Amino acid sequence: MTKLFLEGFFIVLLVISSQITIAQSNYEPLHGVTGYDYNINGELELTFTHSIDFKNGNKQEATYRIKSPVVLSFNLNDLKFFKANPKEFIGYVENPVIASCGYPCGGGLIDIPQGGYREEESWMWVDEHVKWWEDGELTEIKARGEIYPVLQGYFSIPDYPDKYKTGLDQLQFRVIIAGASDSKYHPTRKVVVEYFDSPIKRNAAEANPMDAETMKKLELTDPALAADMREVAGLLQGFTPDLSVNVGCGSFYGPDLVSALMANNLLEASKTQKEAFECPFEQAYFKDLPRINAMKLINFLIKPVDDYETPLVGSFSSDSKNGSEKATYQGVLKLYGNTVQKED
Repeated sequence: MTKLFLEGFFIVLLVISSQITIAQSNYEPLHGVTGYDYNINGELELTFTHSIDFKNGNKQEATYRIKSPVVLSFNLNDLKFFKANPKEFIGYVENPVIASCGYPCGGGLIDIPQGGYREEESWMWVDEHVKWWEDGELTEIKARGEIYPVLQGYFSIPDYPDKYKTGLDQLQFRVIIAGASDSKYHPTRKVVVEYFDSPIKRNAAEANPMDAETMKKLELTDPALAADMREVAGLLQGFTPDLSVNVGCGSFYGPDLVSALMANNLLEASKTQKEAFECPFEQAYFKDLPRINAMKLINFLIKPVDDYETPLVGSFSSDSKNGSEKATYQGVLKLYGNTVQKED
């Protein structure tokens, strides 16, 4: 009986050892057992400006002032393992922007998911001024109010394979803040529209589809239809859109990457050759995004003392035949040390 038990024990041990070896050979961090996933509450204050020109008559300019609750998610075992064995995280913390997604498609060492505190009273405050031109026609809105927290945060170290060797204290997280609201899924409240103008509104105010004499005749022959027409005209003139948010950059990254691959005769190249080109291209493309000291944040999360606060300052700019785009980030990320909770 003892022999059978020992044989079973060694088989289990061998399987676990094999799994660990596979994980390490693939540069996958060893995630902790249940109980090592944590969340910490915080707040993000951000002023984001954005302009984009599609070079076909359509363009947009926007300024958003945002104050949003955020939850930062992390695995405590991963962070400790990262400090002890940084080499094992090559291929994991780089977390590059993927052209098909428009942002990192997967999670990294640390993430901020959308949804804020995931509580009923968890709302994101927004003050926005947005202009967009479609076929040369201007639509403009100034509004403020509260909306479901849609911002997400992606933390990566793009040049990690080279930088970690110079010392962990020199590492910087590149921070991508992105999120777009959808009126179908993201409710709003306390919305105040300060100003709104659009082609539909202007045309409704200026149009005179039916003269007074014809309207009088219609009221006599079909009062209901005449009333409906007056109501539609009033709705068009009084229509205002709901609050919306669209934070992000790199709209032309996919087309610009394809153009660069074509220019360097790499479209038909091997996967290895493409990746060797795409990595430095991606880093250069997003080189001016906000960056923060990586170990300052990691050490705080391992042992939260008081609160954490760091500025988020950066920019983005691109210009090609596909289109041009500019963005600026000016903000502060705060995390509250007394709000750390284990995930269930």
